[in-house]
Amino acid sequence: MQSDRASAGSTKEESVTVKSFISCLALLIGICIAATSSAQEEKIFTRPELVQDTRQLASILEQSHPDPYINGGGKIAFHRRLRNLLQVIPADGMTAEEFRGLILPFVASLRDGHTALLPAQTGTPPSPGLTVPFKIIDESLAVSGPVRKDDVDLNGARLLAVDGVPLDELIRRQNILRGIENVSGTLALMTRNLGTTRGLRLLIPERADSSGIRLTLLPAKGKSRDFVFQPGEEMESSPTPTVSKVRLPDMSRSDVAWSFLDDKGKTALLKIDDMSGYREGCEAWIGRRMSEGPDMARAAYRKFHGTEAPEKIEDVLAGIPSATDVFTDLVNEMKRSGTQNLIVDLRQNTGGNDLMANILLYFLFGRDAMASCGQGYQIMRYSDLYFEVYADDSLARINSGRAQPLEIGDYDFAEESAYVNGRDPAAALKAAEEYVKYAPTFYEVYRQGRYEKFYSPSRIVVLCSAWTYSSGFTMLAALQRFGATVVGTTPAYVGNNFTDSLLFRLKNTQLVGAVSFKKSVTFPEDPDTGRSLKPDVVLNHGKWASTGFDPDAEVLLALEFLAGSKKK
Repeated sequence: MQSDRASAGSTKEESVTVKSFISCLALLIGICIAATSSAQEEKIFTRPELVQDTRQLASILEQSHPDPYINGGGKIAFHRRLRNLLQVIPADGMTAEEFRGLILPFVASLRDGHTALLPAQTGTPPSPGLTVPFKIIDESLAVSGPVRKDDVDLNGARLLAVDGVPLDELIRRQNILRGIENVSGTLALMTRNLGTTRGLRLLIPERADSSGIRLTLLPAKGKSRDFVFQPGEEMESSPTPTVSKVRLPDMSRSDVAWSFLDDKGKTALLKIDDMSGYREGCEAWIGRRMSEGPDMARAAYRKFHGTEAPEKIEDVLAGIPSATDVFTDLVNEMKRSGTQNLIVDLRQNTGGNDLMANILLYFLFGRDAMASCGQGYQIMRYSDLYFEVYADDSLARINSGRAQPLEIGDYDFAEESAYVNGRDPAAALKAAEEYVKYAPTFYEVYRQGRYEKFYSPSRIVVLCSAWTYSSGFTMLAALQRFGATVVGTTPAYVGNNFTDSLLFRLKNTQLVGAVSFKKSVTFPEDPDTGRSLKPDVVLNHGKWASTGFDPDAEVLLALEFLAGSKKK
């Protein structure tokens, strides 16, 4: 689970307001934070002010991140980059946005998807850039969906270049702008940058802002050629509209929904698009007294109701969709129908609160499975910033019963030690029960015991894409551990990495950033998978083409796999 908060020394009025939870890739590349006035945007900050913010940034990274040096050449290399950065700050100062562009590579050098500088919001949406839809496949980008009626059918066409800049060079430039762990993540971030004029300026500073965007594409049939699209151009139905052969669950009232894929109820599809806007997750944030918990709950309410949230937090929570309710309905109907296959669709799931993984495991496999949701371990670092975010936590609580007490800046190796020495199942269950108590909607069901290991189909398939990230990846790994087959493309998230973010704000420019405070080791015995999880059944460009470039090709591939495995 991830967290967010303003930095040390910020006042209540300066605190960061978020509409989502900083636990996931989408949020780290598209977070909405407190509006910045146009005057603040245009203000020139002096060199001493910018030097102070740069040193504050370096201090936060060094004091809060588990290891800010490991991916960037070590501590000396970190401080060499810091020195070089301080030297190039102009004597006549810069605007906050110019300064942000200057320090982006310094933060990106950590190569950590949960550590980033976040784009400031001005109260108005960013100007749109390239609106052509892309799919991340074969460590590349391909057009996915309708473009223009007057063009050839470009669905499935591979992207070769933008404004003459080859894809490989765009990937290199993106990695300088934003740290991420693998190519899938780089491509995901790059599609976001291509989608706004600001992002296009960062990726291709040599282009003219008002000019058309020239794409070099290689269609599925024919030779490569250039196509020019205007910024913000509305895409229309192509000559052969792409309509999926799959009917997905209705996601209009919840980010968690399910439906049967056949008339006899033999295959169910559970779609989980997000894990930051469900009731139990919001209950847990508030129960743990996380600083932004109430704001995140109200954001979830607004998302599904389109109106301002009620004043009383209990009324807010009551109006947020419940994952427990969805899972209860799912297992009841699967048991009634004798469902043989369950497909869990995590393709759009960029994360949120990972409590949902525990809940789903309980319904499918029981409380012991729920208690063993995390198959590896995490190493936490306790900093001043951490205790600002988790106001209900303290060194006194952490040190209770410890022979050697921890201090600010120390690392907590308790989970690693428990893993190495063999976990005590009773202790693990007790810890899991304490965790789920923070979510009374689920805990009441858990306490009754009626739905423990209620129904599990004989075969489970998990769908993933490059966008499967953070807590979404936690869900994937948990189901895989209990025998699920993974179908799709390599996720941007990697299992053995840094995770969980704390927000901070720089004193003068008020720029907001996020910094990891945990080292996560999801696959202790399999470092290769820990560096990059390859699906059991990979959707490549050829298989996508065989479906007619269906937007839900992963579902079709899963059904094909299930049909084939049944015959065996």
